[in-house]
This record gives sequence, C-alpha cells and structure tokens, in this order.
Amino acid sequence: MGFAVEGRYVLAPVEPADAQKYVDLQLDCLAETYNELVDAGFGERQRAERDSWLKEFDQNITAPKVRAFFAYENPAWQPGAPLSCAMGGAVDWEQPVGFALSRPGPLEWERRIGLPLVPEGTRELTHLYTRACTHGTGLGAALFDAVLYEEEPAYLWYIKGNERAVQFYEHRGFTRDGRFVDCQGAWGDAVTGRMFRGVKPPA
Repeated sequence: MGFAVEGRYVLAPVEPADAQKYVDLQLDCLAETYNELVDAGFGERQRAERDSWLKEFDQNITAPKVRAFFAYENPAWQPGAPLSCAMGGAVDWEQPVGFALSRPGPLEWERRIGLPLVPEGTRELTHLYTRACTHGTGLGAALFDAVLYEEEPAYLWYIKGNERAVQFYEHRGFTRDGRFVDCQGAWGDAVTGRMFRGVKPPA
C-alpha cells in the first residue's frame, strides 16, 4: 500500500494508471497556490489545459528513474497518538492530499527556451504540491524526502513571488541562480526561476 508519515499521512507510489487522479489534484493545488499570487483566473486557465497536463503526466511517469508519490490522510490519526500501522480500508485512496515527482533532466521544454541546461541526468524536482489545509503539518517535507534523497544534486523551478516555497527549498540546501523566464500562455504574467542544490548553475 505505502508507508506512514508519523501516523498522520500515508505515502503511496503514483502509477501510470493514476493520470486522472494526479491531474485533478494538481489542478486543485495550482489554483490554491497561484490564484492570489498570479491572478484570480489562473486556476480556470489551467483547468482549460487539462489535456496538456494529462499528456505531461504520461511523459513524466514513464521517464527513466522517475520517483512519484501521493499522500493520503489517515482518518484514524490523533495528535499525540502512537504511530498508526492501520493503513487499509480507512484511507480513502481516491482522495490524495499531496503529491511529488522527480525525474532526471533536463526536460524537453527546457531545451526549447534557450537557457543553459543542467548536466544530463541531474534530477529535477518536477512537482511538489499539497492541499492548503495540510500546510504546516510536515507533509511537504515528507514528500520532498520521498522523491529527493539527502544531499542528492538536484534543481527545480519556482514561480517568482512564491517566497514560502523559496524558503522551504533554501532550508533544504537550494539556492537561486537569479535568472527568470516569462511563463506565458495559461500561466499569464507569471515568471519562473531555477534553484539548485549540489550542482553548479549552468553558465
């Protein structure tokens, strides 16, 4: 099934058949995260691109050496209770509350935009999102550790202005390279930049 995170959550691998569930949660989290940061119509624009997100999921989940996990709430969890091993029927396996995915880069879209590329095979933290109601519970850290190993060289993209995310990653050894790219399309006026850990930013 998966493994427990201090009894409160259960992590389980994402499978290729999970495309619909993955993208539905992804779209919910994008709206929760960026509707205020980018603009109020951000989430709806992303939902209109659902087919593209499904295609991207297929590309990511079939990539060599991909690591991907869902997180689910354990309804039996109680603050201060001992670690629960009851992970079966009580968990709603159709309602994940977070997900993370990493894979070797660089990705195809990165090759197209013209920025210098990371060395071939450098692991990218492609996705890490949790529902807003779980923020501050340690779930993001658990998902991070599931898809990126300790001190593993890696990089990621973040949306400019998302300082909460930047601080989370800086605490885990990532630094910004200071260059930005306009996202365009359904991302509106959002601007994205890269962060790196254990690998020199490409010149």
